[in-house]
Amino acid sequence: MNSRPVRDVPLAVRQLGAAALRLRGPVAMTRFLRSEVLAGQGVPHGDGRPVILLPPAAAGDWLMPIMLSWLRRIGYTSYRSSISLHVDCSDRTMSRVLPRVEEIAEREQRKVTLLGHSRGGLLSRALASARPDLVERVITLASPLNEPFAVTNLTLAAAANVARSRLQHRDPARLTMGCMTEACACDYGRFFRAALPADGPPLVSLFTRHDDVVRWQSCLADGARNIEVRGTHVGLLASRNAYDAIAHALTGEYDEPGTTWKDGTDPR
Repeated sequence: MNSRPVRDVPLAVRQLGAAALRLRGPVAMTRFLRSEVLAGQGVPHGDGRPVILLPPAAAGDWLMPIMLSWLRRIGYTSYRSSISLHVDCSDRTMSRVLPRVEEIAEREQRKVTLLGHSRGGLLSRALASARPDLVERVITLASPLNEPFAVTNLTLAAAANVARSRLQHRDPARLTMGCMTEACACDYGRFFRAALPADGPPLVSLFTRHDDVVRWQSCLADGARNIEVRGTHVGLLASRNAYDAIAHALTGEYDEPGTTWKDGTDPR
């Protein structure tokens, strides 16, 4: 089922997808669009397994069409998350997306892979903890899994203001549960903080030391395979080496925990 931007999403916000990709610069973007990786060449292909894309904060499924098409090109059945604008309370968002995960797993008669960027990766982590029976693996891009609020003050303040404003009008009782704080007492917070079982879905975290939104060290998650890639926070959505890493992660190549540095050295 294809979802489209809802009418109440401002035009300026819908245009964020194209604007974000342009941040890499016209030359870099041209190279990416003409790359063999994007064409599906030189990377491992899949066998039709389902992959659900989860967008970052302040964005929606409309930000992910390039990656959605690329996944289909390399042999996966890719799905949108049904998130039109990722600014709501995380618990409310999870309660809406979980039925989508259940629906796709039932339709495909197999577990799904969750692939999330930034806040979408945090949501993926919570969904896998809530329903490990439905999830094959989780792959995150620039997601602060170890410190969810290790983002720039401007980013955090903007996200918190939007989320709290929406809750004040729609569900004010949730404000007393620590929404948008590490003390969040809702189901989302509980599942996100829970350790994934040893026999649960593997977690692969792609991070970049040039992240300009989150503190890159916060993306190094215990029990996960942490893979360093090149690019900026948003730029990973149009990064050849990030797409190459995703293709390999989807095959299960990175399922074993540990950290892989681009140059082989730990800079911390």
